Amino acid sequence: MGIKLQNLVIRNKIEFSELACKIIAIDAPNIVMSLFNFARKEGVNSSGGTILDRTQRPISHLYGLLYRVNFFYSKKIFPIFCFDGKDSELKKLNTKDRLNDFRFTEKWYQQAYQSGNRELAKQIALSKEYMWQNIIQESKKLLSALGVPFIESPASAESQCAQLVKEKIAHYSNSQDYDSLLFGCPHLLQNVSKSLKRKIQGRWTYQKVVPYAIHLKETLNHLGIDQFQLVDMALMMETDYFPGIRSIGPKTALKLIKQYNTIETIIKKEYSKYDFLDLTHEVIMKIRKIFLVPEVVKISDSLSWTFPNEPQILSLLCQEHNLNRERVENNVTKLITNFEKCKSYFEGNFGKLRNLQTTLDSTFI
Repeated sequence: MGIKLQNLVIRNKIEFSELACKIIAIDAPNIVMSLFNFARKEGVNSSGGTILDRTQRPISHLYGLLYRVNFFYSKKIFPIFCFDGKDSELKKLNTKDRLNDFRFTEKWYQQAYQSGNRELAKQIALSKEYMWQNIIQESKKLLSALGVPFIESPASAESQCAQLVKEKIAHYSNSQDYDSLLFGCPHLLQNVSKSLKRKIQGRWTYQKVVPYAIHLKETLNHLGIDQFQLVDMALMMETDYFPGIRSIGPKTALKLIKQYNTIETIIKKEYSKYDFLDLTHEVIMKIRKIFLVPEVVKISDSLSWTFPNEPQILSLLCQEHNLNRERVENNVTKLITNFEKCKSYFEGNFGKLRNLQTTLDSTFI
């Protein structure tokens, strides 16, 4: 879902040439879902547009990840993918803790498929309890075969991406959501894709996009607030952790925070105009902690990008999912070529690839 800050932030167009020799932390759930949705079309396979393999499982995210990693390497970019960990108790109120449901439906799916009941297997594979968690698991497996590092955050993927940028391990975080800014991400990228198109939600149409860079310091200076006040604005708006205050949107939240400085003063001064009943002191403290002191993994060692493992890639895509072998092999060949060029480009500028974390520190601004 994410917070709606698109009309308040300062977005700067950026060329792909400016991203050469950069490390980008990827909000994996956000990107994987966009890759999955990009290939959906009503009327295909009578399953809401989902492209399925012979095991009745979706496959568009697998092709999408292969193409996206290949694209990054072709632009001399090294990606790090970050995945969500355990949902916070507040997030469960608005979303759902899906792990237990997935474990049950995974066993159910295996039983149905092995018994030859393809129709039931298809229904289970496309259920919300099974599909998303399976997509995430397979995405991690494919990234491992591609030689791309990924991090499992103890909490939010976006907070982990923000931490990598704050620690100067990555130059940018890449996410279509704006929660990264609430987590204090200094530099955020959006619309980084080869197609430069985004699917309009709920429709089989696309809109053209251009890559943007959002710099937190620039946006905060423009708005005349600080990081703490940005989080207090979020307390009044709809997020994954709180449904927000009725009749308060981004512009009103900004106006109130600039007038009163803190959410506590806003509640005290504006209680007659807005219903702040659910925004208790306990909720305020919990949400502030989520954004300002997030649970993240501290990266002490250098992350490594390894040579793509072609047998593993072919096993996952062609044997497990029965994807077109010639098509996959052609893309793996391109991937290996682009990886070698990208690696050489980095090493030509910064030395050996295994020392990227330490040797790149001096290049951050």
